[in-house]
Parts: sequence; C-alpha cells; structure tokens
Amino acid sequence: MIQPTQTFSLSGGIKLSFTDSGAPFNQLNYTTVLLLHGGVFNAYQFHKLHAYAHSLNLRTVLLHRRDYAGSTPYSSSEIQELERGNVIFWERLAAQMGEFLKMFIEREGIPKLAARQKRALSPQANGLGKGGSGGVAILGWSGGCLPIISFLGATQNRMFSEELYGFLVEYIGECIFYDPSYNCFGYPLPPDNRNYIPWEDTANSSEDFLQAFSNWVSSYYDHPCYDPITRSLPATATIHDLDGSRRKSDETSVSSWTAEEIAKGTEERPARNEIATFLPPVQETLRVLTNQALFDPYCTRSWFPDVGITHIGGTRTGWICAWTMIETKKRYLQHSRTHGSESEDLDPKTGPGCRRIRFFDMDGANHFAHWDRPAEFLRLVAHSIRTP
Repeated sequence: MIQPTQTFSLSGGIKLSFTDSGAPFNQLNYTTVLLLHGGVFNAYQFHKLHAYAHSLNLRTVLLHRRDYAGSTPYSSSEIQELERGNVIFWERLAAQMGEFLKMFIEREGIPKLAARQKRALSPQANGLGKGGSGGVAILGWSGGCLPIISFLGATQNRMFSEELYGFLVEYIGECIFYDPSYNCFGYPLPPDNRNYIPWEDTANSSEDFLQAFSNWVSSYYDHPCYDPITRSLPATATIHDLDGSRRKSDETSVSSWTAEEIAKGTEERPARNEIATFLPPVQETLRVLTNQALFDPYCTRSWFPDVGITHIGGTRTGWICAWTMIETKKRYLQHSRTHGSESEDLDPKTGPGCRRIRFFDMDGANHFAHWDRPAEFLRLVAHSIRTP
C-alpha cells in the first residue's frame, strides 16, 4: 500500500515532502531510517520498503529531496552556488536536513539511541529481543549520498546551530552509503578511463536521455574482477577491471515498469541540475567535504563522533558505482595502514584515525536492489544498523 505524502514546512519557506511507514506497533526501541533518493529517480523508488519495515523493527521515512516532487525547487541563485562549488550550498542542505530530522523526531516522539538513553530499559520491556537500538539512521542511495557527505563533512557549518547539533547527536547513530557514484566523494576519474558515460554521449538526444539513462543505470553487469570466493568486488581491482563499455544489459530493472510507475518515480528536470555535481569546482568542494566527513581525525572525532558508516554496493551494479565502492575500500585500507589499526584505544566508530566504515557487497544485486529485492535489501540495512 502506498503511504500518503506529508509535507513539513521549514524555516525560510522551504518545504520537504515525504512518506512514513509509521512506528512499529508496541515497540520501544525501533530505529528510524531516513532514505534519500538519487538523481532522476525520486523517493517513490523506495515505496516497496514500507511493507517490510515493521517486521524488522524499523520505521522508514522516504524523503523527496530538494528540487523533487513536492519539495521546494532550487532557486537560480542556489544553482549558481552549486555550479561554482560554493560550500554554502552544501552547508544549507545539511542544515535543512537537520531541521527536518529535529522536527520529525519531536513530532513523532522518536526513541533516542539506546546508548544515549538516560535510563536503561528492562530486558523484559516491549520491543527488546526483536532487535533495534532506537535512534535514526540516514541512508543515501546513489546521488542521495551527497546530502550525507555535506551533513558529516561541513564541520564548520555556521547554519547548523549548537542547539541543533546537541539535539541530533542524541539520535543519529549510522549513515549508510548505498551504491553511491564517484562524484559524491569527489573522486577524480583516471585520465585513461574509457567506460561509458551516458550524459557525455552526444548520440543521446534530450528526448531519449531519460530512457537511455534508465536502461544504463538499472542494468545488470558482469564485472571481470568479481571474486566468486568472497562474493565481492575486491579493493585490488581498478576501473579497467569493470564491465563498463556496455550501454545496457539484456536484463534491466526498469523494463517491467508501467507507464504509471515511470511517471510517479522519475523526474528529468532536477536531475539535469544535479549533473553540475560533476563539474570541476563542485568536485573540488566535495573532495574536501569527503575528507572531513570520513578521513580527517579531528573532524571525525569532533563532529558526530559516534556515527559510523556502512557502504552497501551491488556486485552487478554499473561501473560508476562499482568503482566508487572499490576506491572507497582502497582509500579506507590505505588510511588504516598509514595511521595504524592495531591501537587498543581506538574508538570503534572513529577507527584508525578516521570514521569507521564497514562494507557490504550485496551479491548479484544491481543499482536497484531496493526495487528488485526489497525484503533482502532492507534486512541487510537492519543488519548493518545493529552490527556493532
């Protein structure tokens, strides 16, 4: 059943629309998962997850990001800030997401993180024993990881009040990167990359772009570097070890969509604005924010220090996301070796001089695991939240 759309009005006249699964019945320690969609595909893409949330002691909130259905479009000045790489654009988005979360938590009485609760719950209390730790997890899919990077990386955000930070630090326990693309982290492509990029393909007319992009991004790829023993894409792989030349596979997730599902779930206009995130000035800014969010020892220990990272990727996703996971694994391992990972006094959430990152390869999944395998996908999300 499709949940009704709600809208919150934030300061500055900003509106954000969303759907909510509601709280699991008679549970005290459920976890709320805020899901942020990527480019082209809005929050409708996640609607199947609502049906599985309560059985996993989760509450799912599907947010339409700025510029998408029911949420306030970017102004022309904001688009200029984005294209110029001005960090204030990302600071504003982070503050707005924080304001939305605070409003939702207060209105709905969301339970705090178990570790932050002032009184211990009895083991016999309702809800315990079924899993759950209270609090909020923020999940970004594809380009939806950009708001998470801005949230964790804008550590000197003047729009983020001390009061707002002090409130949210009691609730947010995990951030989940779900199949992000390399632009989210400002990773520069190798100069000899020859993998296919649809928005650089002059053969795609403006009328054909949406269909061409949808087929490309929802295909199932067979990467030569796939390790059948570990059922993963190894950190030793390179961008040249991926199935990156094809425009689509025989099997795609979108091939079975009805005209109604396409109309509800895809939006081309805002996606064209987000292509600006690939511009060099924007990539430079995102590179800085990523370092502060994930790898800078001071930032990770002073800004939401108890928040860990989970990176979920499909082993048959497109190269643009497969390479991002491989590269993030590589950088995390290199950082761990450089800064040492054997110290006994390391914080489990900040890890070896950086924020802790765990990696889950979803075997056989493409970029649309939430659509093609929703129950399995949400079980993995629940597992990642509850694994110490």
